[in-house]
Amino acid sequence: MLIFLIVVVVSAHHVKSGNILYVSVAPTRSHHIWNRVLAFGLANKGHNVTHLTHDRDEVKPVNYTQIYVEDAYKVAQHTLDWIKLSRSGILENIFGFVNMCDTICTVALKSRGLQQLLHYPREFKFDLIIIDATMGSCFYPLIHRFNYPATIAVTTLLLQTTIAYNFGYNLQPAYVPWYGLPYTTDMSLTQRWWNYLVTYMETAVKNLYHNKLDNESAKKVFGHDIPSVEKLERHISLLLANTDPVLDNPQGLVPNIIPVGGLHLEKKAKELPQDLETIVGGAKNGIVVFSLGSIVRADSLDKQLQKSLLEAFSYLNETIIWKFESEMEDLPENVVLRKWLPQSDILGHPNVKLFIGHAGSLSTQEAIYHGVPLVCLPFAMDQHVNAQNVAHRKLGISIDYKKITTDYMLENIREVLNNPIYSENVKKVSRRYRSRLNTPLERAIFWAEYAMEHDGAQFLSTRARDLPFYTVLGLDIFALFILACVIVYLATCKMITFVVRKFQNSVKLKTN
Repeated sequence: MLIFLIVVVVSAHHVKSGNILYVSVAPTRSHHIWNRVLAFGLANKGHNVTHLTHDRDEVKPVNYTQIYVEDAYKVAQHTLDWIKLSRSGILENIFGFVNMCDTICTVALKSRGLQQLLHYPREFKFDLIIIDATMGSCFYPLIHRFNYPATIAVTTLLLQTTIAYNFGYNLQPAYVPWYGLPYTTDMSLTQRWWNYLVTYMETAVKNLYHNKLDNESAKKVFGHDIPSVEKLERHISLLLANTDPVLDNPQGLVPNIIPVGGLHLEKKAKELPQDLETIVGGAKNGIVVFSLGSIVRADSLDKQLQKSLLEAFSYLNETIIWKFESEMEDLPENVVLRKWLPQSDILGHPNVKLFIGHAGSLSTQEAIYHGVPLVCLPFAMDQHVNAQNVAHRKLGISIDYKKITTDYMLENIREVLNNPIYSENVKKVSRRYRSRLNTPLERAIFWAEYAMEHDGAQFLSTRARDLPFYTVLGLDIFALFILACVIVYLATCKMITFVVRKFQNSVKLKTN
């Protein structure tokens, strides 16, 4: 009986498990952490996961295979200057991001890692493909290469306008700010005008320019007879987006877009390495964490700005742990530098009182999840809308890093440290976020398995995915309405003119 039960359990497990290809080519360590959590979660559920990625992990599940894409980090660092981008206009931001994606795609498509994957037997079967769509669509031809299995997409960069639109999302620029604008949901008429213009402009750039670049890059590797990325994207049925209505601006989503914001967050912070635990636990006046994430290098900041920051920190009683990628001399006694931090675990320590960061989506989610108020220094892209969301909800303060002086920085830090409204508000949002039926990771795993079980779940897509934008927006109906009004107006004018002339003629006849 025991042997029989074991066979039944093993058989049942075997039936439910599947082969999953996970493709995440965005060369940022923080985004890899997000994708890795989902990939590991699926592997821990018994699925065989093959992960094409730019990062290496030493510790991983047994049924998890990592295929490494080399050289992309070097290219990313030399392609996009975030300091320069922060001083550029909106159009430069949009095209700068597109060109960075194109450069990374070009390098990744030529990698030995992709060639290793392409040398899999033609009959090899993946039951599910998961593609991180954040950096573009140049890897969509893998859907064609592996004979169109169920496919879903993820995006680590909030809910990008361009991706959401192509999944049937009805853009809502009247109250959902574009992620690169420093707006909140309460926009003035002028702000709504700009938001509407930029939202649709980026969508046009994606579909008319970015897709063209991806098609050209993909054909050089996969062959000229492959379907276009637009057609392949239509095969992708679900989008798991790193957004959450509690953390971000609420918006009405279509059924095939699943919010899983904060998927990478642990229920409980892990123990810190001994050296960090000694620093964090031994700080009598508390800890301030300062990190600009995995993309913006702190050592690339202007030297005078670095000096102003250090001077401001020297006046604080708290200990400051600063993620800084190189060495620095003449540090104040209360400042500790580290080239890399287990950021979420540090923020989960009860001794942390403040987080200073660039307002990246993942960092902001970590701070809010652990109930730590923020001082935001946004540079570009989603950082602007995150920073304004934090400031608008009084979870912290957003400041312009280009205006930083010692006094200005010190004033804002002390405001957040000494005013309890920020700490109270962020803890309130943290409790709301944690109070839920299931975790974002559990939700993401459920929908990945659901797509695998139900042949992609295309039935959740709305008709909007296949309609032109003017039909979705009702512009054709509006145009017909205007045309009808014009016809009625002209007909009325004609009738009035006819009646007036008849009347004038009758008066003339009576007079004669």
